[in-house]
Amino acid sequence: MPLGSVTFHRQQGVLERTEDGERWQLPRAEFLVLTQLLDHPGIPLSKQRLRCGGEPEPVMSGSAVVKAVFTLRHFIGDEATTLIQTVPGKGYRLVLESGQRPEQTRQTLALGRTSQPVAMVVIGLMALVAALLWWWPMPPAISPIPPKQNPMPIMTASNQPLELVRVSGMELDQDLLNSLRIKLASTLKTCRDTPWKRVYLARSNDGQVLNLTFEGEVDGRPRLRNIKISDFRSEPTFLSSHWLEEANLCE
Repeated sequence: MPLGSVTFHRQQGVLERTEDGERWQLPRAEFLVLTQLLDHPGIPLSKQRLRCGGEPEPVMSGSAVVKAVFTLRHFIGDEATTLIQTVPGKGYRLVLESGQRPEQTRQTLALGRTSQPVAMVVIGLMALVAALLWWWPMPPAISPIPPKQNPMPIMTASNQPLELVRVSGMELDQDLLNSLRIKLASTLKTCRDTPWKRVYLARSNDGQVLNLTFEGEVDGRPRLRNIKISDFRSEPTFLSSHWLEEANLCE
């Protein structure tokens, strides 16, 4: 399926750049978001609907949807904001060129011509697979590793103290570290009420993923929130103003 300057191989879950042939095996969230947008071209889909990934109940968080759109746009390139549009107050919309048609639509039309017994068997198998994916146990959350430096204090709008801590992993150069600290501090200072006590910051070994782990408590119970942000540019910045506006870091 051609999408501007990239090609989406749906069965393999791969995006391929036409210009240089670079291929990206889509993570689960990115694959679900992209296929939902492809199955409903031109129609704005809310973040809540995209969270469900085609299932009756949500299968990912709202921040995972925002991150998925962000990383998809980064891989696609300059035309991404025209291809995957943000519709204020409604969500996201995929705008295809004239004549393009998603593979899923062609498959659905073909299924409509299939005999009813065969169609029922296919639907039953799909429901079974969906149920297995839904109930398959997820691995436990990994606690943050010990910090490598003194924490940076942050005060929220309600004067609630937070700590921003860099943890072990790939080294962050000082300019990037200071930029990330300023952006996170500026956003978290707007939180009037938040469960978070600490935010752990780490970069992946390949330098293309920023890991944020929020640690706090709700009603006396510990709470963790893990966010991964991908940036495939040669000099990644990770936290764009657009992403910070759409990702609710206070909750």
